[in-house]
Amino acid sequence: MSANDWIDSAIRKAVSRLREMAGEAKDFPHIAERDGWRYTPDGVWTGGFWAGALWLAFEQSGDEALRRQAILFTDRLLPRAYDTHNHDLGFMFYPSAVKGWRLTGDERYLRAAKDAAVALAAQYNPAAGFIPGWGFFGAEEWNGSVLVDTLMNLPLLVWAAQQGGDRALLKIVQAHVKKTTSHHLRGDGSVYHVYKFDPRTGEGLGGDTYQGLGPESSWARGQSWAITGLAILAAMTGDLRHAKTSERVADYFVRNLPEDSVPPWDFTAAGPDQPKDSSAGAIASYGLLKLYGVTGDRRHLEDASKLLRALMDTCGAGSDGGGLLLHATADLPHGLGIDGATIYGDYYYLKSLMALRRLSRA
Repeated sequence: MSANDWIDSAIRKAVSRLREMAGEAKDFPHIAERDGWRYTPDGVWTGGFWAGALWLAFEQSGDEALRRQAILFTDRLLPRAYDTHNHDLGFMFYPSAVKGWRLTGDERYLRAAKDAAVALAAQYNPAAGFIPGWGFFGAEEWNGSVLVDTLMNLPLLVWAAQQGGDRALLKIVQAHVKKTTSHHLRGDGSVYHVYKFDPRTGEGLGGDTYQGLGPESSWARGQSWAITGLAILAAMTGDLRHAKTSERVADYFVRNLPEDSVPPWDFTAAGPDQPKDSSAGAIASYGLLKLYGVTGDRRHLEDASKLLRALMDTCGAGSDGGGLLLHATADLPHGLGIDGATIYGDYYYLKSLMALRRLSRA
């Protein structure tokens, strides 16, 4: 099977499965366990990925039924654009409202995405220099905790500034990235999932985790959030410092992959009996493709292609249930979605495949 053939085949299967899922879903698919999908009525922090996956599938197929479903679920997210205790507004509104606006020109989506950016920026703590990682994870007790995941939400602020929003949004992005890269990033290129700060002064208090093996471990999806968030910011802003930091994390990620190229749920917990996390591979592959676009370094393109081919070969689901990717681990410490599927993993799998195909045809 040639390079384009396997990519085309994987995309066709992904779109076919999303079409089936769209016919089944009354609410937002969140994570899938052995007995099927867990749905949420408001999308928690992952609803944007479901709407985004539907937009991607419509973009790929032209299927009007998928377009109607994408509109339906994007519309259901719009009231949450004003949530000022949710650091995941980028996750919720970039794949859904921004993509929906680009494909339809619907001004409601443009306004909602801009409003969500304002709500995200309102969470910024200027005295400490960061956006805290609360919302889905907790309330005020999290006001000194910064999740590496937040790097992935910052592109919404950059986009809003580029659409005529307040240029101060870019200063918030710069400050948060500086705080994260100076504390979350370790010498070997691995990252802390959570870093705790004094919310009054911004003084660093120490690393921690929520979904990883332990405070000093290397939770695989955290690594992928860092790779991809920084790579997207580099592509959007032209700031190559973000690309260089992303490359450090990417080098750690690729260097520590097992023989089958499917990430373990935590690199520190790697072993034959440990669950995999295919979603980490899907997210990282998109970051690597972005890095290739920014740097022109073909190793990033080759690493992304290898990751995606491994995911297709070993984790690609059939059409008999579940999501697009098997063998994802949502949250092992809390017993959620172990060796199942995740809607964010599915979203980035299809998004990465479509990006890889564009690059392979260039």
